[in-house]
Amino acid sequence: MSIYFFLIAVVLLLPVAFSWIKDERHRDNCVLFFSILAIFLVMVLKAPTVGRDIEGYKSLYDMMELRTWSNFDSLSWMEWGYELLTMIFVHIFHAPFQVFITFVYAFVYFSYFKFIQRYSRDYTTSVLLYICFTFFTFDTSAIRTVLGIAICLLAVPFAEKRGIWNAVIFFAITILAAQIHKSAYIFIIVYFVIRVKFSIKSAAFYVGIPMILMVFRSQFYGLINSYLKTVQESSIALGGNLIVYIVCLLLTGFIWLYYEQNNKKFLRPGDRYGRVGDTLSTDSAAAENNLVDYFDTSGLAVRMIYMAIILQLFSTGTVLSRMAEYLQLFILILVPNNIMRLNYKSRVILRGILYFFAVIYFWRFSLADNALDIVPYQFFWEV
Repeated sequence: MSIYFFLIAVVLLLPVAFSWIKDERHRDNCVLFFSILAIFLVMVLKAPTVGRDIEGYKSLYDMMELRTWSNFDSLSWMEWGYELLTMIFVHIFHAPFQVFITFVYAFVYFSYFKFIQRYSRDYTTSVLLYICFTFFTFDTSAIRTVLGIAICLLAVPFAEKRGIWNAVIFFAITILAAQIHKSAYIFIIVYFVIRVKFSIKSAAFYVGIPMILMVFRSQFYGLINSYLKTVQESSIALGGNLIVYIVCLLLTGFIWLYYEQNNKKFLRPGDRYGRVGDTLSTDSAAAENNLVDYFDTSGLAVRMIYMAIILQLFSTGTVLSRMAEYLQLFILILVPNNIMRLNYKSRVILRGILYFFAVIYFWRFSLADNALDIVPYQFFWEV
């Protein structure tokens, strides 16, 4: 498991290694790029024994050699889009599984890079949370799901823009992702989560729909069993991860309240409001616009996490809980952006506490428990 701690050390040391770059935006982009590159290398160099489902994916990939283009989608229960992708690599590129998985992870981490770059105000904290808080562990195994998530993340900017064609592109990308894994259909609701902000008028959407889901939970499970996937309904339970998401929402509420009470203080000319290192002009209007941008970005993450909590409660104890992963990823945006609202001393202290507990969490629930068989780590040439 030493390679995982080495990965964390690399991510934490990269800001120091690039501190010589004067242009702060360029420096931050370098830190993010090489952080993501380090994770990518750990993923693509691992053997199929690392990650519980990888050997199954490899077996399916190898069997595709015996399939023809007329019957390739009859081999397994997997979606035809994923099987078509494997057919392209097997029969057109004649690529071994390790090459295939390299291209898959290259696309996934390109999507993650663009996602964090676009929305996060603190790249290192976002990356560390990704590694330590279940996402990295999950991605070592669930190839189809993570590929679906990566495709869906590329659709988010289109939902932020007005216009029918942007909506069409968003839904087209989402439907494409669903051909890799059906769980991506849940991302259809993300369009409305992005477009509909919290307000009294939107209460019917953000309160009414969750109430309907919970009240008629059994009926919805019946529809899911009939048309999508066979799942067994279980009782609702509050897991450890779920509590973390709820606490993050509560802390966000306190920060927003603090902003409201100290509005003039935070609109002081020359203060830092943007992404890490972005110093605005002394124009108070520019500062106010950036403050609004903070609420928009954090508000999006809050809405995503709120809906993720609802989905996780709805799907407790079933394979449907993977649907929540599509929205839970926005915790990588919410937490760093909230920390950046604090003064410098508070940021340093809170980051130190967060990093310490994040690493402990990763060691306890991913490494010590060997979640999804990521320990021991082996390079692919060793097997």
